[in-house]
Amino acid sequence: MTAVRERKLPFFIIMAIIVFLPFLGKGGLLAAAIIGAALVGSPLFVLIGIATLGSLFLWSGFRDLTQFTIVIEGIRSLADSPTLLAIPFFIMSGAVMSRGQISQRLIDFAHAFIGWVPGGMAMSGVLACMLFAAISGSSPATVVAIGTMMGPALIAEGYRERFSHGLLTSAGSLGILIPPSIPMIVYPIVNQTAVIEVERLFASGFGPGLVMGSILIGYSFYQGIVDKVPTSPFKFKKLAAAARDGFWALMFPILILGGIYGGIFNAVEASAVSVAYAVVVEVWLHRALKLKAIPGIFGQTGVFLGSFLVIMVMALALGEFFEKEEIPARMVEWIQSKDLAYWQFLLLLNALLLAVGMMMDILSAMFVFVPLLAPIAASMGVDPMHFGIIFIVNLEIGYLTPPVGLNLFVASALYGKGLGHIIRSVAPFVGLMLIGLAIITWYPQVSIGLGNAIMGGDPKEMVDEDGKSVGGMPTMEEMMREAAMAEEEGEDDEEVEQLLDDEDEAAEEAEAEETDEAPDADEGQEPDEAQETDATE
Repeated sequence: MTAVRERKLPFFIIMAIIVFLPFLGKGGLLAAAIIGAALVGSPLFVLIGIATLGSLFLWSGFRDLTQFTIVIEGIRSLADSPTLLAIPFFIMSGAVMSRGQISQRLIDFAHAFIGWVPGGMAMSGVLACMLFAAISGSSPATVVAIGTMMGPALIAEGYRERFSHGLLTSAGSLGILIPPSIPMIVYPIVNQTAVIEVERLFASGFGPGLVMGSILIGYSFYQGIVDKVPTSPFKFKKLAAAARDGFWALMFPILILGGIYGGIFNAVEASAVSVAYAVVVEVWLHRALKLKAIPGIFGQTGVFLGSFLVIMVMALALGEFFEKEEIPARMVEWIQSKDLAYWQFLLLLNALLLAVGMMMDILSAMFVFVPLLAPIAASMGVDPMHFGIIFIVNLEIGYLTPPVGLNLFVASALYGKGLGHIIRSVAPFVGLMLIGLAIITWYPQVSIGLGNAIMGGDPKEMVDEDGKSVGGMPTMEEMMREAAMAEEEGEDDEEVEQLLDDEDEAAEEAEAEETDEAPDADEGQEPDEAQETDATE
């Protein structure tokens, strides 16, 4: 009986909060509606829909149904975004490959390539996660595909269970950072403050991905030495055989990313190529799937995409509400009033995004917080590309932090361990990834510098019709400075014009006075002239 009461107590507390919140005003009423919907198990798109429509109703005064055409405008704007097509295609290809043998062949190649050094087995697990991440673009899919086989193998090799589970769960989160990445496709759509190329953002993800991967590989090397884990000797024949068996798997990122940066096709076309390549490899080359299984896999992707599109439409409408109420502009003014230094703003931004990552998944966080934070970051001089990478890295760490860290739940189910065990396992790796976050944040050249080097040139550089450089696109600070100078010049021009007008008026008055005096002089001279005429006569 006591146990039953203890289980009911949290429910009653939540119900009391829901009843009390509406008395706090409009915000409390909206919060009560969202919490109530979440309590009955409503999906995410319903929660965001309540937040959007409720905000428009309570604060923007929308009462007539015709006023809610803002939502329809969101659907139209999505239809105008060609990059949106890349999302379902990359999800389809990742789903096909996670069902096939590509992950196993990548693991075999990674182990043959690097498994002979201290900590080599663990390092090969990280390398396999990085390679699979470059194929699937999904963090949970990477954890499942690589962790299923590498988890037991690491433990059998002599690595501690907690280290093995924590390493693979953390390395799996690289799936959203190493291109092609679904969040990197979504970010340019939701960030309406700048024109961002998906291909350039992909290129900017290589550096941060290598930083995070190198940190995890370095820790694996250290752990292999400390734990004195046995290693297998290097065999060139084994490496050649693994490379031959994994040839089509290894060719996948080369084909997709090489095609993008070689100018053969863009990101959207690459996503369609990835689906065709995955089906051909897994069905006819690896023979890991039957052709009749493919429609079922695509059908599951379609269900996900339907809810995803509803979320995006509602999120874009919520962004329109933010703009209508000038919330981003007010936040920019508030931040600027605090006189924060550049490093202080970056520190505050990272702290906020880490907290967001603990509460929301990355796509939901992007839909809600990118429209709010992007204008603030731009006003502080943060490059939009760099801001996108910082956002993704923070939310990547969010995959490993409770209470809603998705990789924690995936790993818990995969390894059959409690959530507490997984949280303790990933804790050291979260600390290591925070070091990587600091490097990526303070040194933008790691991301946008490498991205510009790969893509060639600066995205802000403008050229004329002959292809010659005509200078760069001004930053926000430069535009504000130019506006201030123009305003000062305008004031100076007004002063000069006023002085000239005063001089003209003075000259006109002087001429008018001379004109008035001239007739008087002539009249005064007429008698004298008459006398001279008489004298002459």
